[in-house]
Order: sequence, then C-alpha cells, then structure tokens
Amino acid sequence: MSRYDLNVVLYRLKKDPAYRRRFAEDAGGALASVDLTEEERDAFTRWDVRRLNELGGALHLLLSIPGLSRHSTAAPTEMR
Repeated sequence: MSRYDLNVVLYRLKKDPAYRRRFAEDAGGALASVDLTEEERDAFTRWDVRRLNELGGALHLLLSIPGLSRHSTAAPTEMR
C-alpha cells in the first residue's frame, strides 16, 4: 500500500461515520477489501497511532478521527 492509500483509509475513517462504526465493531472486516500489508493491517486493527504514522499515515488525520483519536490503549471495539 502507498502512503496515499493509507491516508485514504484514515480520511475515510475521519469523514464516514458508518465506516468508522463498522471499523470500531470489526476492524478486520472493515479493512478486508483494502490492499494492506500485514504490518499495516496489524497497526490498524491494534489502532497503533505511532506505527500508522511511521508507515506514512498523516498525523493530523490520526489525531482527528472521532472516537479513535484519543490516547488510549483500548482496541477499537472497546471505543464505542
């Protein structure tokens, strides 16, 4: 996946409430049709902001996604 594609997923999480809810309920399912490396998929499913940023995710997107941007160790499914 390119940095552009990684950021497209982040932008969709920020702007699309239905997709964000689906991601929170089942991150793996929400990402199933997205072309991700295993490392990227793992960082998304664990919501590892630092690693997503290292992989090219824009920090301003990572920190501004409603319900996912808080500094937390909770998995996305715990952030409902």
